[in-house]
Amino acid sequence: MTMLRLKPRQRGVLSETFRELANLSAGAMVLGQFVGERPFSPLVLLAGAGMWIALVVLSLFYARDE
Repeated sequence: MTMLRLKPRQRGVLSETFRELANLSAGAMVLGQFVGERPFSPLVLLAGAGMWIALVVLSLFYARDE
């Protein structure tokens, strides 16, 4: 199986993209509940927080030095 080898610059860009995606997903799922017309859902809040944590961890994984 061939692994994708990224250059340091590519890893940095990918890491920053995952951090931005984490913030966007948290904003959409958590803050969006306070703006929307539907009642507050703790499940959506937990899903947003979980997605944020997963994407930040993925970002840190790609930002590490080899």
